[in-house]
Amino acid sequence: MRLFGYVLALLVLAGLFLPSRSFAASSSSSPKTYEPVFHPFEQGESASYRATWSGVPVASADVETRSVLIDGRKYYRVEVQARTWKYLELIWKMRDSIESIFEHGTLRPRRFVFRQRENRKKTDTTAVFESETKKWVIRRKEGKKIKDFEFVSQDTLDPISAVYLARSLDFKVGDMLRLDVFGGKSRYQVTMDVVGQERITTKAGEFNAYKIVPKIVNLTKSGYAGRVRQATVWISADEKRRPLKVVSQVFIGTVNIEWVGTKS
Repeated sequence: MRLFGYVLALLVLAGLFLPSRSFAASSSSSPKTYEPVFHPFEQGESASYRATWSGVPVASADVETRSVLIDGRKYYRVEVQARTWKYLELIWKMRDSIESIFEHGTLRPRRFVFRQRENRKKTDTTAVFESETKKWVIRRKEGKKIKDFEFVSQDTLDPISAVYLARSLDFKVGDMLRLDVFGGKSRYQVTMDVVGQERITTKAGEFNAYKIVPKIVNLTKSGYAGRVRQATVWISADEKRRPLKVVSQVFIGTVNIEWVGTKS
């Protein structure tokens, strides 16, 4: 059950990073560097998502995007609040939140905070990117245990800034995007193969959408690539480039995450 909480909270926007299959790290290659072309979220966004597990409603998430000023510079702040449905909380309760702050122009990350509240388990992860040293500095607290670590990489993104960068690119059918992503504990190399364009229906309506097949490589031993099976992602083929739907097979059953409209 805890894996589902990770998938929902971390990937309700970052559904692009659910693997269609896992690969050995030795098969990886260097991520590409991309420059944003569009900023479809520049005026701010408010969105709600619903998740089902093999057809049963289990959780929801709200996503807020807005521009902020920090030290005189303009950034985007994205906040995700994810929660289980009340009837499920007799056996499993989840209240997770994510905050990602990234540069307004380049979409390069500044800070990533992931707070996990799942039954009695509490995990807080804060990751700060130091642009001068190209270093990620991380503090991860699981209960009373605290782990501090760091790594150097100027190309690594947190999951939220990676999704927003992907949304900002002028991709087309036949393109493949490759990103280095850090989820708070583990690093992954993610490729996103834009395999087609089709009409889909969600609870929010009908949309022309890009169909994307993601693949993932664990870059650290603790990665989740082997736990999530086949996946497909749909992103709107309009100027909003909005994540619309993720369907992924997990160890037991199928997870379906859909955009259901703007937050009420």
